[in-house]
Amino acid sequence: MSIEVKNLSFSYNERPFVKDLSFNVSKNQIGLISGVSGVGKTTLLNIISGLKMPDSGTILLNNITLNNEGTNLQTEKRNIGYVFQDFALFPHINTKKNMQYAMSKKDENLFKDLVSDLNMDEHLNKMPHELSGGQQQRVALIRAILMKPSILLLDEPFSNLDEKNFLVCKSVIKKIIKLFEIPCLLVSHNSSQNKVIGIDHEILIK
Repeated sequence: MSIEVKNLSFSYNERPFVKDLSFNVSKNQIGLISGVSGVGKTTLLNIISGLKMPDSGTILLNNITLNNEGTNLQTEKRNIGYVFQDFALFPHINTKKNMQYAMSKKDENLFKDLVSDLNMDEHLNKMPHELSGGQQQRVALIRAILMKPSILLLDEPFSNLDEKNFLVCKSVIKKIIKLFEIPCLLVSHNSSQNKVIGIDHEILIK
């Protein structure tokens, strides 16, 4: 499994955000999307997930075309696990239901393992507004993993975590991409954390 991006470009109001970008990240690998603030890092994740349409270019995920000149695969058909910077939890359902939103019944053991590994056992019945930022971040990560996605997209997934929970989340992410044999794309501004994670590719947006 891999994600391959070829000659991708995107502009908004005639301002270019992503211009002629190409890269490839294979299974079990983490690609760090880097660049100055406002250059289009989150925009790139939104394009890959299908939330935004590129102006041109090709995106292939496991040799399935997500985007090219004649194709735009719908977001819900892309099987992408996306942890948004603002978490995007459903405010009207509790933590457990948020986590299990896209989970099949046969994944109950994986659910229990993730909840235990990420220290969320005591928070399953809480509503999102009752959680700290770091706890909401872990809920969003568990939800993305339980989709059994073909790729993980992570937008600042460690920004609200203390050192202990950062290390736990890092280990879970590394374990999951090996278990599922999928690539991961990460946006993170913390250079010291990025060194600990172990980045396989850096994707620079200029």
